[in-house]
Amino acid sequence: MARFIFKLEPVLRQRRLAEDRAQRDLARLLRERMILERRIGDLQHGITADKRTMASALSGHVDVERVRNHGAAAHRAVVQVQQIAMKLLELSHQVEAARTKLIAASRDRKAVERLRDKQYQRWQTERNRRETAQLDEFAIQQFARRNGRSWGAVA
Repeated sequence: MARFIFKLEPVLRQRRLAEDRAQRDLARLLRERMILERRIGDLQHGITADKRTMASALSGHVDVERVRNHGAAAHRAVVQVQQIAMKLLELSHQVEAARTKLIAASRDRKAVERLRDKQYQRWQTERNRRETAQLDEFAIQQFARRNGRSWGAVA
């Protein structure tokens, strides 16, 4: 029995690979973004906890060196948050570019799949037409054999 062969199967395979690659790239960027956002949250939580600790330490005897160290640590944390925020901004542009690339890769794969589906439908229709023609020819031959013998006896 004849089998459907899609001549552009290597192209479809490449399109699927490109889409998979684009999905992995986007996932990597989203994972990186999630890590950075979590890091900012941790730093902000640490800053808030340090402020509460420092507020309670400011009652009674005040250790100036401790206050100065706390201020320096808080400043470093704020700078880290700002640096991570800058990385997040850059990363958001990369995420959008990766999403655009994934959408394009998906669109390209779907276009080849639609072409394959149309070709398969045409192949299926042609195969059904041939089978019907063969069955018709077989039925005509059987009819002719059966009726030809009886016609031959009359003549």
